[in-house]
Amino acid sequence: MKVLIELFDTEQIYNYLAALVFKPEKVYFVGDNEIMGGNCRRKTEKLAKMTGIGTNFLYKFANPDNFPLLRSKIAEIIEDEKKLGNECFIDVTGGRDLALVAAGFLMSLGAEIIRYDPKSKVFRVLSSGETHPADISLSCEELLTVAGGTIYSNTHTLPDSEKEKDIIRKIIRLYFEKRNVWTKFVKYLQRVSKKEGEKVGDRLLIEAPISLSADSKILSSDKEIMNELKKAGAITHLEFSRSENKVEFKYASSAIANLLVNEGVWLELIVYLIVKNIDEFNDWDTGVKFIWDIPDGGSSLTALLSDNTPRNEVDVMAVRGIKPLFISCKTRAPINEDLNELYAIREHFGGEHARAALATTKYVGRETPIYERARAMGIEIIDERDFECNAAANKIKKFCEG
Repeated sequence: MKVLIELFDTEQIYNYLAALVFKPEKVYFVGDNEIMGGNCRRKTEKLAKMTGIGTNFLYKFANPDNFPLLRSKIAEIIEDEKKLGNECFIDVTGGRDLALVAAGFLMSLGAEIIRYDPKSKVFRVLSSGETHPADISLSCEELLTVAGGTIYSNTHTLPDSEKEKDIIRKIIRLYFEKRNVWTKFVKYLQRVSKKEGEKVGDRLLIEAPISLSADSKILSSDKEIMNELKKAGAITHLEFSRSENKVEFKYASSAIANLLVNEGVWLELIVYLIVKNIDEFNDWDTGVKFIWDIPDGGSSLTALLSDNTPRNEVDVMAVRGIKPLFISCKTRAPINEDLNELYAIREHFGGEHARAALATTKYVGRETPIYERARAMGIEIIDERDFECNAAANKIKKFCEG
């Protein structure tokens, strides 16, 4: 395929799927200025660079609701390319109804019409019924780029060593067992793990009071949790002196220290490791921070971050082919604002194939208003029961297959 004519539409992934599958020399995007304006060119160039397809993208503006104009614009492209000896293919997967009719009229000019079948994961040539496999997989970053977003930070990076990964798995189990007192314990670690002018992890050996006062609250070292952390290998030395109100302990590494002082990271890591071990997902990430824009040649990412550009964070993201899953993690009971934010992310960055779920360490009854609202919004709730019964992975798989 040398020339592809793409009827540009609001379902973002369908605007790029045929180009990614067939890798034509030229792609003509045909659509109105409102849809193809903004950062369309920037995200197209960025996606092409990320995927290495080497396609030349061209833009032809026409109102899809103006049938004569749309038909004339596409006919003009076909005529110009035929003079160059190039056959044209028109992809009508993402086009509006009137655009599909216009494309159908143009079959008489010698153009081939193709359409994506999501159930069979093939592109079908309508004139002959011939099919072409389109079972491709995109990364988290590529799918966010398709929707016009830019990742600017991945906040949670797991250590590389197998020893530290094993320690993290043990801490995750401990966290869930002690989740009702974990937050208070972490606040204690945050207070004692660094001195003024230091960062957590600068010193691994910590000497601190067993109990201390902070912001009119008493924070204490939890001896049971500390002993379990030592058994897990997260702490390599531990010594309590009740008579002197002192505790001395040593973190196994700077990476482990920084994870232990982050009270919200463990639920995210639980969910992250669950999706990472589900074979159907081809990519996954955690702590993904992104903005709703893509830098152009004249502005930097830093400049966009300093502006009022909308930004979000997804606690866990996974991709199954071209279908993203967005998961928000909460160590408290979910509220309406959590659902609204997650819904907006799914609709803007995922489209009709996206899924969204909210994971919480609290119990959410099926009869509660928040559960009913989540269900109405198409958002799955994964609560403490699913984690305790090891049912979270199966629930996520079934939800994404539905």
